[in-house]
Amino acid sequence: MLAGVVALVAELYFLFLDPASTTDWVLAVVGSYRTRLSLAAFLFLAILAAIRMRPTRPDPEASYGSLLLRDSTLAATVVAFAVGTVLLLTTLLQATVLADDMRAYAREAAPKVVGYVNGVREEIQDRRREEGQSPEEVNDVPPPADVAQVEESFGPPAPRDLGRSMANFVLRAILLGTAGAVVGLLRGRRKGGPGGAPENG
Repeated sequence: MLAGVVALVAELYFLFLDPASTTDWVLAVVGSYRTRLSLAAFLFLAILAAIRMRPTRPDPEASYGSLLLRDSTLAATVVAFAVGTVLLLTTLLQATVLADDMRAYAREAAPKVVGYVNGVREEIQDRRREEGQSPEEVNDVPPPADVAQVEESFGPPAPRDLGRSMANFVLRAILLGTAGAVVGLLRGRRKGGPGGAPENG
């Protein structure tokens, strides 16, 4: 449930952020690192779910470690399924009913983000000039940001992007499921007693 809420907020950020009253650097961070931070949050929640999982259907023929491996993988995969479902729905909404809201946000936020990014770029160059660095080192910075490009990156996805979202759904499930399996394996090794039974205490 929490993972779905995080995914919802991360994808519908443009409904909560007002570019006119939000600091430039916050807009830049949201635009540049939102996806990475979201993935890190999903991975954390998947690992947390795997850590909290306790086998609920003991199998006398299976070791406790294998039950932990199974249930931890399942718990992390459930997180991935919840996240993927929300992201599929939000991508569909962004491409249709919320497209105008995204475009309005992009038009207002893009100039502020470009101004901040280019300002930081110039500060880095000025600092290097003051330090007496060579022209090559002074100019060794990313190219200036362009308002049109930033506005396009903030804009709504195309309906065809649903296919990419579905592919990401599968990849995310594999990633989080693998993380859950690793957690379950480590827990099984740590807690497994003789014969694979859980140790007391």
